[in-house]
Order: sequence, then C-alpha cells, then structure tokens
Amino acid sequence: MKDINIENYLSATKYTTRKELVEKTGLSDRAVRREISELKKKRVVIYSSQRSGYRLARELRSMSKKEREEEIKQVEHSLNECKSRTKQLKKQMRKYIAYLKKAEQIELEEQNYNHIPHID
Repeated sequence: MKDINIENYLSATKYTTRKELVEKTGLSDRAVRREISELKKKRVVIYSSQRSGYRLARELRSMSKKEREEEIKQVEHSLNECKSRTKQLKKQMRKYIAYLKKAEQIELEEQNYNHIPHID
C-alpha cells in the first residue's frame, strides 16, 4: 500500500469528498475510509451526512467567538452521527451474540444427549 498521509489532503476550511480523496491520493475508496478512520483517532475530522466530505476541525484559538460557536455545532453534529452509528452497531452485535449463544446451547444439548446412557 502507498504511504499516504490523508491529513495532507484535507483542509480546515473546505470539505473534501471521498471521491476527491480517491482521485487525489490514488488510494481505493476502502483505503481512504480506513485512512480517515485512523486519522479520526488522532485529530478531529468533521464530517456530515448532510454535507459530502470531510474537513479538519479548525484551531479553536484562531477563531472569533461566532466562528467557534459554529465550529462547535459542526463537531457536535459529527459526534452525534458517530453515536448514532455506534447505537446501530450495538443493535447488530446483539444479533450476532444471540446467534453464537444459541449455537453454544445446541452444542451443549448435543454433548449432554450423547453422554446419556441409552437403552436400546
């Protein structure tokens, strides 16, 4: 894989779409998503389902009070989208866990059945 720092392709003033990032970096869409995900662990990356694209959060001290309030709204919106996705993932996880528990239960039932002496 190419050694690309996705942060270099993002701006604090303009949103950049995944499609644009794919074109600019030469990475696949999946690789761009992975790089963005990794960057989000290090920096605040603002994104929104309403606006396409990503941008870096601006430096707080470099803004006026009004700009800071708007930036805070954008970050809160990104955080709420993240919480919503987390909630959806937790719902999905419950189904996987229930399936595995059911499989474990069947396995135990079969083991117990096989250990019971049978009268033929």
